[in-house]
Amino acid sequence: MNALRVLRNNWKKSVFISGLMGYGLSTLKTNIEIRQYMNEFSNDVLHAGHQHGSPQNVLVVMNPIANNKKAENLFKKYCEPVLHLAGYSVEILRTNYIGHAKAYVEEMNKLPDVIVVAGGDGTKSEVITGLLRRQGNLCPISFIPLGRDKQPKSSFFSFSKRHELDYVITLSKSLVPLLKNECKSESVIQYDVLNNPADESPNQLKPIFGLNGFSWGLLKDIDTRKDKYWYLGPLKHHIAAFLSSFSAKVDWNMETDYVYTPPCSGCSNCRVQKEKSPNAGFFLTKLVSTQKGNEDAKETKIVNDECATNLHGSIKSNQINITLNQNSQNFAELESKFIDSLQPGWDFIKNIPNITNKTIEPNLILKSRTIKLYPSTSNPNIFYSIDGEEYEPRPIKVSIVPNAIKVFC
Repeated sequence: MNALRVLRNNWKKSVFISGLMGYGLSTLKTNIEIRQYMNEFSNDVLHAGHQHGSPQNVLVVMNPIANNKKAENLFKKYCEPVLHLAGYSVEILRTNYIGHAKAYVEEMNKLPDVIVVAGGDGTKSEVITGLLRRQGNLCPISFIPLGRDKQPKSSFFSFSKRHELDYVITLSKSLVPLLKNECKSESVIQYDVLNNPADESPNQLKPIFGLNGFSWGLLKDIDTRKDKYWYLGPLKHHIAAFLSSFSAKVDWNMETDYVYTPPCSGCSNCRVQKEKSPNAGFFLTKLVSTQKGNEDAKETKIVNDECATNLHGSIKSNQINITLNQNSQNFAELESKFIDSLQPGWDFIKNIPNITNKTIEPNLILKSRTIKLYPSTSNPNIFYSIDGEEYEPRPIKVSIVPNAIKVFC
C-alpha cells in the first residue's frame, strides 16, 4: 500500500521514469538483435567465400554529411567490415564539396574494379555523371542506401527501435549483389543545357546524368524547405506546406514550352543521333561494349518514322516531375507529369495530406524518348532538382541513355 501511495503522490516522476526504462530496454533489445544479425550475416559471408571473378579493388565514394552526418558511422559499423571480410581491397573517398565525386571519378587515371556509392541521391548522380563523362570501358557501381530519405521512419511517439534493425538489414542486403557478383545494365537520364529554342545543338556545358529523375515547381520547393522545420519532427512537411498556402513569395504557376518525341525501343533515327552528337570529352559511343555494338547494328536496320516526330506544347503548371520507367514493352521511356490543379487558400490546405504523401494526381502525363523544356524567364527563383541537387532553371533537354551503366542489384 505504501508503494502505491508513493506512486500516486509522485505520478509525474513515475511516468517519466517508466518512459526512460521502456526506451532503454527497447534500445538494449534492438542492439542485441542487430549484433546477432550481423554475426549471422558475417558468418554467411565468410563461409560463402570470395566469388570467383568478382571485383577485388573497391572505391567507396562517401558523403560524410549525408543522413545528418550519420552515413560515415553507419558505413564503418555495418558495411566496411563486411567488405574486408569478403576479401576486397577498400579505398574510401570522403567528398569535401559539391562536385567532388564527379570531378574525382571523371579524372581518375585508372578506374577500380567497382565503385560503391555510400551516400544519398546527390552523390549517386555525381558518380554516374563522372563515370559517363569518361572514355573507354566503365566499371560497375554498387549503391548503399545511406541517404536520409532511404532510412526507415519511426513513429514520433513510439518507444520501438525496430526500424533501426530493419535499416541495418537493408544496408547489409544492399551488399549481397556485389558479394555474389550479380550486376545488370541500367538506363540513365541525360540532361543537356540548350542555348535557346531555335538552337537544336546542346550547350557547350557537359551533360549531367542521373537515375531518380527531374523535379521542378511548388511541391519541390515545399519539399526542400521542410528541413527548416526539423524540430517539428514528422510534422515538418505539413507545416512547410501550410506556410506556403498563403505566402506571396510562392510562385504558383510556372509557364513553360515543351517539345517531346514519342517513346522508341531503338531505331535508325536513334542510332544516327548518337553518332552525330558532339564529343564533350567523354561520349556515349565509348560506353558501348562489343555486345552492345551488335545491338546498335540491329537498331540501324529498324525504321520508326514516329521516333523523329517533334510534338510541341505549352503549359502553366504548379509542378513538373520527370522519371525514367520501364514500360510494358520492356524498354525505357520518360514519364513527364504536369500538375496545375493547386491554388492558394483553403483548397490547398485541404490537399496537404496528399501533398506530403505525394499522391496529387497530375493533369497531364506525357511519355517520351526525349523532352525539351523552355521555362519562362518570369520564374527565376524556382530551381530545378536533378536527383536532389538544385540547378538554375534554363532551357534543358532530358533524354534516355539506354543500358549506360552496370549496377550491382
